[in-house]
Amino acid sequence: MKFTLPTPRARLALLLFSGALALLLSFFGLRNALAAYYRGLDTRLGYENAVRLEPANSRNWYLLGRSYLYDFEQPDTPLAIQSLRSAVTLDRFSSEALLDLATAYDGEGDAVQARETFLAAQRVYPLSADVCWSYGNFLLRQGRQNEAFRQIRRAVELDPKRAAEAFSRVLRAQPDVNLLLDQTVPASTAVYLPIVQSLTGVGDLDSASLVWKRLIALHQPVPIQNLVSFINENVRQQRIADAIDAWTEAVSIMQNPPPPDPQGSLLWDGGFESGYAGGGFAWRFIPMTSNVQISFDRTEKHSGAQSVRILFNGRENLDFQDVCHNIAPQPGQRYLLAAWVKTQSLTSSEGLRLQIFVFSPGGNQTVSTEEVHGTQSWNQIQLSWTAPPGAEFGYVCAKRRMSDQPENDIQGAAWIDDVSLVPVDEPSPNP
Repeated sequence: MKFTLPTPRARLALLLFSGALALLLSFFGLRNALAAYYRGLDTRLGYENAVRLEPANSRNWYLLGRSYLYDFEQPDTPLAIQSLRSAVTLDRFSSEALLDLATAYDGEGDAVQARETFLAAQRVYPLSADVCWSYGNFLLRQGRQNEAFRQIRRAVELDPKRAAEAFSRVLRAQPDVNLLLDQTVPASTAVYLPIVQSLTGVGDLDSASLVWKRLIALHQPVPIQNLVSFINENVRQQRIADAIDAWTEAVSIMQNPPPPDPQGSLLWDGGFESGYAGGGFAWRFIPMTSNVQISFDRTEKHSGAQSVRILFNGRENLDFQDVCHNIAPQPGQRYLLAAWVKTQSLTSSEGLRLQIFVFSPGGNQTVSTEEVHGTQSWNQIQLSWTAPPGAEFGYVCAKRRMSDQPENDIQGAAWIDDVSLVPVDEPSPNP
């Protein structure tokens, strides 16, 4: 349908109106684009220009307020409060602006306004971990512990990644670890585990042990690599009995545990079935160095699904000691070390053996099996050994001694499987 204006004057008026409307829209569009450009500069001057161009935009005032509040070189908290109040006036449902405004009031020492604004932020966004966290820390500084603990607990429930920081923060105010575990963090693996790791990292094993007990009591599967740092720190602090107990507990909740070892063996996962080699009271090794490669091998094994292969590249007459396992023997107890070994073209006069080393007040002790080299099918090697007095910690390692003969760079491969170190009552038979 075609619409025709009746007179030239009407047509001129319409033309002028359309031109004015186009100019007005162009003006607002240009202004909005320019304000967006200034916001994107992420500078205080940029935000000031954005506010000047769009004073009715709450976001502009919010960003300007943050620039005043969090500028380390030129902070201006009073101006931050003015800008953030303008942002809240324009958008009373902005929990971000309310939260920063509460922080600004707190920075100025206005606890009453800060508390009211924190509560306003919670009413707007009750499921915000940031609001609960900031409000909880405010209450903690005000000495209102019970209220603070509730807010911090809620923050951790909403965001478990805050667990370690939250626990560290409240521990400064309240040294009773069990009380904090009851009141400030929810009972879950996702919460307890980072707390244990954090406390372990600073060497606070007394506190970490209390959290560890609650973690274990949940009976939820946890990858063993996430638990090893706690055991290693116990070993480092020479709390060997605690380390052994913790390892037993860690294995009880690990994901995909390996088949059981021979009764009483001091070596866990002697068949290397777990595929784990990261410390604690498990095997540990460096997969690759300049002259040796160590890996799990599913193509060669004495039993089970895999063994460990050690591949020497023939470039060095090296003193090798790797593929190790911590042990905690009972002093005076006789043990039988046994392992199955296979070799392929393993050159030089010094091949591979297993070695026991223990720390003892009367002098550290080292004993070894016979070495194996050349090409041999799976063959068991054994060693009868009695733990000396005071020897409560040591390790078992695959060992290759440096040869004293010229041109004895070691080359070839060896496989190890089904290793055990079991207590015996009778003298062991000869290999």
